[in-house]
Amino acid sequence: MKPISKSIVMFSGYIALGLVIIGLILCRLKKKKRERVEAPSPCKVASVEDIVDTKPSFTSTDFKTDVSKSDYSIYSTESAFVPSSLVVLTSPIISDLKFEDLLSAPAELLGRGKHGTLYRVIFENGMVLAVKRIKGWMISTDEFKHRMQRLDQAKHLNVLPALAFYCSIHEKLLVYEYQPNGSLFSLLHGKQPRRKFEWASRLKIAAKIAEALAYMHRELYVDGIPHGNLKSTNILLKNNMEPCISEYGLMVKDPQDPSSSLNGLNSMQQQTKGTSTNGFKADIYGFGVILLELLTGKLVQNDGIDLTSWVHSVVREEWTVEVFDKSIILDGASEERMLNLLQVAIKCVNQAPESRPSISQVVSMINTIKEEDDKSLVYEP
Repeated sequence: MKPISKSIVMFSGYIALGLVIIGLILCRLKKKKRERVEAPSPCKVASVEDIVDTKPSFTSTDFKTDVSKSDYSIYSTESAFVPSSLVVLTSPIISDLKFEDLLSAPAELLGRGKHGTLYRVIFENGMVLAVKRIKGWMISTDEFKHRMQRLDQAKHLNVLPALAFYCSIHEKLLVYEYQPNGSLFSLLHGKQPRRKFEWASRLKIAAKIAEALAYMHRELYVDGIPHGNLKSTNILLKNNMEPCISEYGLMVKDPQDPSSSLNGLNSMQQQTKGTSTNGFKADIYGFGVILLELLTGKLVQNDGIDLTSWVHSVVREEWTVEVFDKSIILDGASEERMLNLLQVAIKCVNQAPESRPSISQVVSMINTIKEEDDKSLVYEP
């Protein structure tokens, strides 16, 4: 064979070998692509368990509110439900509501957190409800039912009642009337341009919350049921902008006293039964923080700075006037009455639970301030 023919044959062999290798590579890539297509998408929502976040409306302290506003069906996202009945409490609003209706209605995801998920559910008749699904609450079914029945008996105009509940071993749902005006937190700190929130309105809200909390403490003290998670995101605003305490008695949070976060020490855990006062004293602390938010207009935590610690440091330096929200000062609020309310707040956030005032004492102090403020408006020239 001539040398030229040998070169042609050798070159052709190299080409054929190259084509075979390329073909094998293409087959391998095609197989991988097919496997990726057939594999479950990591973004697919299979259950509420998959979308629960670890960050902290309607109820909610523990909920993110910047989630997608996609439509859900609670049924399609709740794979763990088992056949059971929705227990409708003493409310005429949803007397005919069935569990199947609740699950099949379109639902908008409002928030999600490590302790649960919140939905707004819209029915064909125009009724709008808020449905909270609780997870991770180590409470027996019987105890949960007893608690819901006791809460239903202790009604107050400024405490948002549950309309119905569902309870199984693994799932707990609470149904509330939806409150479209948001929370005290959003009014004070929301991203939207803040509406005017003058001193008189803040003082009125403080008085209403204190009176409602005092009522619930009196009614439920023997049962050992405090609020357990009182903060500004759990103060909702009704259509008439009346404040309304939500999530009363839902012990989904670590029940250690909130003041332990100030000094790094763990306080004694509260009892959820019996007559232990620690949980009720924790409510006083939470209310004191709400007062500080109303007075300062500042976040509870901002860039690592704790509001209570900051207030104490400013007061120690005798620059107390620097504490107050500039907008209420410009609105002509009485510095004396703001200082008096600040003193109430400081007493409430005392790190020693036993040194905090009772809620009845708090009500008396705030009402005295409010009466003085009302009189000043009457006699104002």
